[in-house]
Amino acid sequence: MSIWHNEKFWCVVAGAVGSAIAKKVLKAPKTREYAVKGLAHGMKFTADAKATFQDMKDEAADICNDAKKEAKK
Repeated sequence: MSIWHNEKFWCVVAGAVGSAIAKKVLKAPKTREYAVKGLAHGMKFTADAKATFQDMKDEAADICNDAKKEAKK
């Protein structure tokens, strides 16, 4: 059986080539730049969501307190 027709041989070759390419891509400066930008956007989104949720909780508490005051009248 010829090595060129062996499926396992081509899987090993593809794995070696793929890992070499992945190593180059992961060590590239642009990859790090995009990863940092993505992380920064994610952190900003989380902070904005927390602030919005806190505002909603505060507003709901105000409405609840107003309703309690109205009920006592």
